[in-house]
Amino acid sequence: MELGFNRKLILEDGSEYFGFGFGDTADKICEIVFNTSPVGYQEILSDPSYTYQAVVMAYPLIGNYGIAADDFETQTPTIGGLIVRDYNDIPSNFRSIKTLSQVMKEYSIPGVYGVDTRKLVRSIRDLGSRLVLITNVDTPIEKGLEMIKNYTPARDAVSKVSRKQVCKYAGVDAKYQVVAIDCGMKQNIVRSLNKKGCDVTVVPWNTTADEIIHLKPDGIFISNGPGDPTDATP
Repeated sequence: MELGFNRKLILEDGSEYFGFGFGDTADKICEIVFNTSPVGYQEILSDPSYTYQAVVMAYPLIGNYGIAADDFETQTPTIGGLIVRDYNDIPSNFRSIKTLSQVMKEYSIPGVYGVDTRKLVRSIRDLGSRLVLITNVDTPIEKGLEMIKNYTPARDAVSKVSRKQVCKYAGVDAKYQVVAIDCGMKQNIVRSLNKKGCDVTVVPWNTTADEIIHLKPDGIFISNGPGDPTDATP
C-alpha cells in the first residue's frame, strides 16, 4: 500500500481499495454499483434512484466542471457515496457555483478518489453488487467486515425521496394533464413532459387512486426510483 492514502473501501468479500477522501468524511455502508457515463456526474449525484448506493464512476475524470444550480435532478441528493479515479477540485465551467466536494459535504455524502476504478468496475460486473464500507484507511479489516455483517439495509427509500406535497409544473402550449407519481423521480422527466405539451402534477408516492382521479388527468405516469422492485419486504 502506498503511503498517503487516508480512506479506503472494504467490500463484504474482504477485498480492499485504497484512496483519498473528498466530500464527507463519515463512515458509511452502502450497496456498491457502477455507472459508465462520461458526463453527468451532477445528475448521477442527485438521482434519487441511487439512494443508499455508492456509485463507482467508470469514466476517470470527475469534478472538472463543478456543480451548476440548474442541473440537479432533485433538491436533496440522497446518493450513498461516490468513488472515482481522478477528482478535480478546480472547476473550469462558467456555470459552476460550487465544487462537487462542497456539495457532497453539504449533504453528508462521502467520496473516495485515487481508487483503481477499472478493477473495481470489473469486480462488480463479474461478481455482482455487494455491500461496501467507506471508511478511514486505518480501520482494521476485521472491524470493517464485522460492521458490514451487522448492517441492516434500509427499506424506506421511496418514502424518503418522494415529494411530500403536490407540485405543479406548466408545459409549453399544454394540451394534456399528466399526473406523475413520484417514487424517486428525476426532474428531467418533468421537463421532458412539459416540452411535449403536458401540464404535470407531481404527487407523493402514497397518493390514493381517488385523489388522482379527482385531478382528472389525461394520463398517469409512475416513476422509477430506488430500491429493489422484487423485494416484497414491507
